[in-house]
Amino acid sequence: MHSESLSIQSDGYKLDGSYYWEEGTLKDDSPVVIVCSGFTGLKHIHPERFARYLTRQGFLCVGFDYRGFGESEGERGKVLIEEQVRDIANVVTRVRARAEQENRPLVLAGWGMAGGLVLDAYRLVEDLVDALVSMNGFFDAVRVQKALRGELGWKQFRQFMNQERLRIAQGGEPRKLDPFDIYPLDPISKGYVDDVLFKTSGYGVMSDLDFADSLISFCPEAHIDQRFAKTPLLIAHGGENDLHPVSEAHSLYATYPGPKSLFLLPQGGHTEWMLDDDPKFQHFAAHIANWLETSVAPLNTPSVAA
Repeated sequence: MHSESLSIQSDGYKLDGSYYWEEGTLKDDSPVVIVCSGFTGLKHIHPERFARYLTRQGFLCVGFDYRGFGESEGERGKVLIEEQVRDIANVVTRVRARAEQENRPLVLAGWGMAGGLVLDAYRLVEDLVDALVSMNGFFDAVRVQKALRGELGWKQFRQFMNQERLRIAQGGEPRKLDPFDIYPLDPISKGYVDDVLFKTSGYGVMSDLDFADSLISFCPEAHIDQRFAKTPLLIAHGGENDLHPVSEAHSLYATYPGPKSLFLLPQGGHTEWMLDDDPKFQHFAAHIANWLETSVAPLNTPSVAA
């Protein structure tokens, strides 16, 4: 897989990105697919994983690091969802010029939390995005927090947030918090994070109360309206996802007003199968590639319904 450096300015920060393609297989009018990581991800983990598959199918791909991650500028470990949404929108704006020059439609794809981030980013750049892919996402953070923690755990978490807010308001220093104390993992996903992601160079950040505030305000489903009606959406989700419940995928499907398709990966959890050679990953990626071929119209032609 070949790569080319891509620099993007986002709110004064330089973001580190890359184009990816496969020599000899890149199709002249195939979509350019921007693959966005989950909230603590790095471009050389899942975006490059999808790029390694999709470029072999003839697609041009883009990966990038959010501000504060990887080689991108910004405060290390500062995660605010609304800032990551702006980073995505600015990447779209930067890539769209090349897409139009090469007569390629632009597809915005998000993994994990970015499955919802791309929906919020779409509202900022709706005229620049030709299709959306939401992979293993969630679309109402409070709904998912209650599902993961239970009602008692949710109440206790809210009490913790109030106590921490009071401590800071009284002059205390903000404390660094493990982001996975704010965004709890199911046991299988935690095993993957510990055994695979934390062994990746540069992975791992601490967070703070601001991330908790940002997270519980995150509800992209509430902002879906008729602006989305013209844009095809693929919702691809693990059929046995214990981190982001399958009900999230069904809820988005019921809400989305435009052309839409729902794919549930048989026996797929959230992330334990995210390895290049895993048959489940290959099945998942193949479905996405097929959808891109059949449901994303070339530029200057009518959209094809999913």
